[in-house]
Amino acid sequence: MDIQKFVQRRKRRGISQVALCDGICTQSTLSKFESNGQIPSVLILGKLCQRLDLSIDDLAEDGKCTQKPVHKTVLDEAELNLMAEKFPLVISQLRSVKEQKLPNRQQRMQYYYLRGMLDTLTNNQTATTMFNFTQILDKLDEQHETVYSQLAYLGSGILYARKNELGNAEFFFTKVINYLRAQNDSVKLAKETPTTYLRLIMMLYYVAEYEALRERYPRSNHCLKMVTDFCARRHVTFFMPRTRLLQANNAIRGGGDPAHIADLLNDALVFARFNHNNVVELQTAALKKHFA
Repeated sequence: MDIQKFVQRRKRRGISQVALCDGICTQSTLSKFESNGQIPSVLILGKLCQRLDLSIDDLAEDGKCTQKPVHKTVLDEAELNLMAEKFPLVISQLRSVKEQKLPNRQQRMQYYYLRGMLDTLTNNQTATTMFNFTQILDKLDEQHETVYSQLAYLGSGILYARKNELGNAEFFFTKVINYLRAQNDSVKLAKETPTTYLRLIMMLYYVAEYEALRERYPRSNHCLKMVTDFCARRHVTFFMPRTRLLQANNAIRGGGDPAHIADLLNDALVFARFNHNNVVELQTAALKKHFA
């Protein structure tokens, strides 16, 4: 069994042993597996693998490498890098994937979502940007039953908001907000896989960004508080620099307490440095200087 593959996946996802084994087994059980090769029961190992979007078969040391897991690994890592705003890495990873060779509908939807969102977040909007989202909404998920439709709504909303077409943006963001309301069940959320959980955090953040654009600061701050709570539950940090920065901006525009604003900016700077987010670090430093 390739235990190092398991360990590397956990570390790449930024998940601590404590967070991974929560509700499944003791940290000692997980530590013995990772360090000493003491394999837990199939039931426990299966649940641990599920949280890392792995199967037990993925850990088999049979020397075989099929097209499906290779593409899945690349797409999953590209999605994590997209969430962490490591856009050059995402570009490189997506270039290595050939859409026509993807083995199933799920991976094709993930591919089109990543391409569309990458163009949107890097302000590289072209005719193909919306095409990527419509491939999901009009072709691959016509009934809009999967999370990829919600992610396509999110990307479409961001795209229209950045083009200042706020009527169209509102249409798509309303769909995302309704979806998030339906997911706000703490018991259910505790059982979600890391990828699903991170997608919810991402949706909440960009809804908060949109609400701030519309100067609906209480609604924006409510979403940002949820982002903070979600990040704390799963020990996720890479959304925190921009979350604290947006909270600070909201407080400044809303005439908030200067001491509270200073605390938010200090938090943003610390989180930015910790996560090597140079963009937010520069933005925060400039805002601190102006605010002072």
